[in-house]
This record gives sequence, structure tokens and C-alpha cells, in this order.
Amino acid sequence: MTYGSILVPIDEHPSAAASLEAARRLAADLGAHLEGLAIVPPLAVPLRLRPRQSAAALMRKEWERDKQEARAAIKRFEAQARKAGVASVQGLAVEAEAAAVLARHARTADLVVLPLPAEDDIGVLGGHGVEAALLAVGRPVLLVPEKGLPAGFPKKVLVAWNGSREAARALTDAVPLLARAKTVTVLTSGAAADAGAPDSAKAAVRYLARHGIAAEAVHAAASDEKAGDAILARARKAGADLVVMGAYGRPRFAELVLGGATRAILGGAGMPVLMSH
Repeated sequence: MTYGSILVPIDEHPSAAASLEAARRLAADLGAHLEGLAIVPPLAVPLRLRPRQSAAALMRKEWERDKQEARAAIKRFEAQARKAGVASVQGLAVEAEAAAVLARHARTADLVVLPLPAEDDIGVLGGHGVEAALLAVGRPVLLVPEKGLPAGFPKKVLVAWNGSREAARALTDAVPLLARAKTVTVLTSGAAADAGAPDSAKAAVRYLARHGIAAEAVHAAASDEKAGDAILARARKAGADLVVMGAYGRPRFAELVLGGATRAILGGAGMPVLMSH
């Protein structure tokens, strides 16, 4: 198993530089096709400005400039990818709402690479846009912090496992990266008396073994509300450079109100995270 195609938004905001570099690096290392989207939101002149021709004309002029900049960004994207050793690369300028066009193009990609959102993220998608993308794209999403991917990525991987559909998707989706790692740990968390968790983790370990990936199973006692903290604590203790987990095992609204592992990881990981929903 490998990733044959990788999709990344072409965003020249400084916060997205690491995700672009990560996409180039992975595409070169894996021999994958790299597709970049330079997204230009549709022109929307507010109703109150439409009678003012000068204001509407100015907005259209800015919009046309955005499209020119998108085309220039594509050329830079493709040139940088080829310089990084990517054999197959294509940049596309698309006039559409960011979330919708990203989801549409992700349908025919194996991996989507996005910046790990920060609280004040003002990139092409922004923090809430990244959360929406996790739910919409139907593909694994690699979230890259501003410091980028470490050398030799990935060396040590922590897989958060609870036996859910989302966790199973993430486990399978991460196989091309897990196969490159030196160590893989499958972590379950829950009450200390949760007898089923260790057996579930061992089943995940056996699944990976069938793909030629050696892994160990560990368990951490933690409440559901603290599962995200337990994942991060174990990842940092193990020196992991990648966390793999399912995203939004319960409705996103419930996580917004009650908190949850997905939001805890998004807000506090500080390391690459691969999520699938």
C-alpha cells in the first residue's frame, strides 16, 4: 500500500509553508502525484455596495488581481515541487468556496495535507475550515504544525485506538506511513477496569502485522473526557513524531459543547497528526 496522489491547498500565508513543504517531501519520497489547489473565493459584492459602481469596480479589480496571483502561485508551486524531486505535479486555480472545492478534489486523492490549525489561524481554510474539512473530504488528512515534519518522518508513531469506525479508517489510511516508521504503538484509553480495551488493541496489532508492520499495544487509564490528554501525554513520553487517530467519533456539536479527543488534539498536539473520519 502507498499513497499514489497527495492534495494540498496552495496557500502562501506563512502558517501554511510547512504543510506545502510536507506535501512536496512526501510526494517525492513516495513517488506520488502532487496536486495543488490555488483557491479564489467567488466574487461577492455586498448588496449595499452594488449601487455604488466605483466600489463594485474596485472589488472586481481586487478579485481579478487575486486570480492573477493564484496563477503565479501555481507556477511557483510546480517549480518548487520539481526542485524537491516530485516527478508528477499539477497546480490548479479554482474559483469556488474553499471547503467545497477541497472536498471535491479530495475524492480522487489518497492523502490531503493541511496546516495544523492555530487559534488565530487566518490561512485559506482557517481553524474551523480545517475541522469542516476533516468531516467532508472522506480521505485521511495529515495536519502539519508550523515547525513542519521532523527529519526521518515518521520514526515513532502513536496510534490512538478505540475500535470505532473512525479509528479503523485512520489505522488503514495510515499504513503507508506506519510501514516507514521504526516503532508503532497502539494506545487504548479508558477506565482501568476496561477489560476489552487490551484485546481490541491486540487485534489492531495483529492487523498491522499482516501488513508487515510490527507494533505494540499499551493501555492508559483515562475518562472519555480526558482521552485527548492521555493520547498527547503518551505521545510526548514516547517521543512520537506522528499521532494517528479517528476524527469526531461523536457528533462535532457534542465535541464543541462537551469537549472531546479530536478538539483536544487539534488544540494541543504541536506535532503532525493524521486523522480520518
